[in-house]
Amino acid sequence: MEHSVRTIKKLSLKHRRQLLELFAAADFADLADGMEWLNGAVAGSLVAVGAFDQNDDLIGFARALGDGVSDCYIQDVTVHPVCRKQGIGKELVEFLLAELAEKEIDWVGLIATPGKADFYRKLGFEAMQDHTPMRLKKI
Repeated sequence: MEHSVRTIKKLSLKHRRQLLELFAAADFADLADGMEWLNGAVAGSLVAVGAFDQNDDLIGFARALGDGVSDCYIQDVTVHPVCRKQGIGKELVEFLLAELAEKEIDWVGLIATPGKADFYRKLGFEAMQDHTPMRLKKI
């Protein structure tokens, strides 16, 4: 599939709608969450990147959160279900890593969703032995 990958600073209405659909398909968000928060999420990211098809439809997304100096976490890597298994996810992560390298970020972490660890291992990520991912439960 012909596509391009580029950084995203702000989302158009069309791209916000498409990103919400991507997030819903990946179980990162619910359609009922609405899309108003998405521009804030993109703007608050250290780097956000998207894959766009020949019609400028958003077919993939990834972002990094961090301090902009030394550490960051990759989050929200997703590709439209009909576009998966075509190397788009790999391209998104590699593009994101290149952007981070330009910023001289020297520590990149992530939490792989179930079944995706091998995808990240192929890109050079390793499991962090003796570390446990944790999150604060909603109060």
